[in-house]
Amino acid sequence: MHIDYVDESASQSTSPKVSKYQFDTLDCSLEELAVLERIAQNPTIKQQELVNATGKSIATVKRIMKSLQDKNYIRRENGKRYGKWEVLVK
Repeated sequence: MHIDYVDESASQSTSPKVSKYQFDTLDCSLEELAVLERIAQNPTIKQQELVNATGKSIATVKRIMKSLQDKNYIRRENGKRYGKWEVLVK
């Protein structure tokens, strides 16, 4: 059965509802996102543990960490040896 007539008052509005909340998007690659999620789960994670978890080389992990720091997504607290990572984005 084919219907050609559509009642305009019965159809849904075509204007999208705008949410009052704004969701920001992160400007990062999938590799960066994977590292960021690992850091959020374990703030005391070491770069070697990230290598083992992601399967990336140590150089790649260091590059990703530097990129995340430059974008102000992560920050190191309390020094290199006994410090932890703080994720600055949600």
